[in-house]
Amino acid sequence: MTARSNTNTHKGETDLLFHTWILDSYVMAGKKYPPGKKEQEDYILFNEDLTYFSKSEGKEEGGTYILNTNGAYVLMIDKKGEKIKAYIISISKQSLVLKYDFDEIKDIEMHYKRSILIKD
Repeated sequence: MTARSNTNTHKGETDLLFHTWILDSYVMAGKKYPPGKKEQEDYILFNEDLTYFSKSEGKEEGGTYILNTNGAYVLMIDKKGEKIKAYIISISKQSLVLKYDFDEIKDIEMHYKRSILIKD
C-alpha cells in the first residue's frame, strides 16, 4: 500500500508535522494532566516519506500515514494494516495537539512538544 499526502496547503505548513513529537500532557474536560508513568517516553515521529514510528506505553510500532489537511487529520496505518485516525487540533513549530478517534479516549487532547525546538 502506498500512502499519499492529500494536501492542498503550502509546503511550509505540512513541513511542521515532519519531526519527532514527545508526549507532554493530556487535557480532559479543560484540565491538564502529565503523562503517566508508562507514557513517560511516548513519542511520534512523522517522516517526510510518509512513514511514522511511535512509542506508546512502552510499545513501539511503525507504518505509513496519510496526511489530510482538508479534514485536518493523520491516518496512521501500522504494519498489520490497523488504522489509527488522529485529528490535528493545532500545530506549530513547538507543539502538536491531537485527538485520537478511539471511543475510550475520544474526548482527550494529547499535547506533544517538539523534541528539539528550531529557531526562526
